[in-house]
Amino acid sequence: MLATVVHKLGKTKMETKSIEQLERDYWKEPSEFPTNLVEKCYRYRKISIAELTNEQIRLLISQQIGTEHIIGVALEKLERNILTEGDFYEGDLLVAVSSLPTEFWTEKQTEFRTFKNLVERNSELIKTELGEKKFGRINKKIKASAQHRL
Repeated sequence: MLATVVHKLGKTKMETKSIEQLERDYWKEPSEFPTNLVEKCYRYRKISIAELTNEQIRLLISQQIGTEHIIGVALEKLERNILTEGDFYEGDLLVAVSSLPTEFWTEKQTEFRTFKNLVERNSELIKTELGEKKFGRINKKIKASAQHRL
């Protein structure tokens, strides 16, 4: 909830910019992209954060590109619907966020608490829709990140 309030306050200024602008890191366009994934990442970094789709956010987070700039948007989407879907399956944004390294969560403690609370509040829905096994992996990652912070 706190992350959403903070996120909404900063929305107009930060979200009108792209990851590329916020990081002040402009990738040179290659004459040829080695893979479709690299091309997508290159293009998505140029889109303003407010205009990124669920799938674009999921992909950037899964590749750990601009995560510190888009985590607030991702958490807001998960707060509205814990099973927010990109292009793959219901809940794929949740799985991408849960896969962030413990070092990221150590730096982003407020966001970590928000994420942890979202998973706890929605645990039954996650278990029902994604299965016990996937919920177990998400929960294990949260516990490991919480332990790492101690």
